[in-house]
Amino acid sequence: MKNIIIAVVVIILVGGGYYWYTQQEAAMPTETQTEEVMDSSAQQKINIDVVCEAALTYMTFPDGESADAFVAECKAGEHPEVIERYKAEMNIGDDAAI
Repeated sequence: MKNIIIAVVVIILVGGGYYWYTQQEAAMPTETQTEEVMDSSAQQKINIDVVCEAALTYMTFPDGESADAFVAECKAGEHPEVIERYKAEMNIGDDAAI
């Protein structure tokens, strides 16, 4: 009787270990999946409208007209520091297109 209990416990442990091992393998990205993620991040495009309007969240202006003027200037490319800050915050490489 004692040998049967030991055998059942061993089978359960082996089965549990196998299940845990296969779940860990499934959760780990393969090299191909990692390359696909890197390729897709390298091909990202930045929406300049969103970036310039999001800059208003961390900047202050005396009135709405000044804020609107800043957004217009930013969209025209006169404030590249806003785009650089966005790239840094979002961990986007320098090769991202606008």
